[in-house]
Amino acid sequence: MNRRNCLKIVGTAALGNTFALDAVQAAQAHLGPVKPPVPAPDLPLLDHRGQPQQLRQWLTGQVTLVQTVFTACSSVCPVQGALFAQVQQRLGAKPTRKPVLLLSVSVDTLGDTPAALAAWLGRMKAQPGGRWAAALPRPEGVDVLLRALDGAQPLPTASPDVHSDRVYVFDDQAQLRWRSGSLPSVNELVAAAQHFAA
Repeated sequence: MNRRNCLKIVGTAALGNTFALDAVQAAQAHLGPVKPPVPAPDLPLLDHRGQPQQLRQWLTGQVTLVQTVFTACSSVCPVQGALFAQVQQRLGAKPTRKPVLLLSVSVDTLGDTPAALAAWLGRMKAQPGGRWAAALPRPEGVDVLLRALDGAQPLPTASPDVHSDRVYVFDDQAQLRWRSGSLPSVNELVAAAQHFAA
């Protein structure tokens, strides 16, 4: 192989690595503090009790940690539920000045129901008192929600198997203020909740 071909291969590999790094940096740019804050969409939902809610109005007046799940998921969603269960326990042991809501939103609008969400909360050990809720948007609302949460083109939603395992923190003005990385730690989420609820 001559020198010119070697340089061409090395250059192509370097260009590929640059694109890969650009993709990683772009993803990381959407993590951490959200500046400027993004208002929650004015999105109709049904909560796990079958009661209608408007997302922005529901989030106003409390700090809210939002995750996306679906009740038939047997892979990452139980882990996400266990994560919120631990956050719920930790926050209950040390109350904050502003109330904190944990909200699990289903991305499976065709398969999930309020009753299924209520049963899922029970399996995940949600404590009574309403500080951990679950909700279901209309089918057309899933992309609206995911665009608001991720700040970019969301993952394909043709299958609910493809959904984020991040957590999104809204302040008491219903503004998105922080995005976690993939499957954040309990300590990270408790710290974020306490920061915005102080």
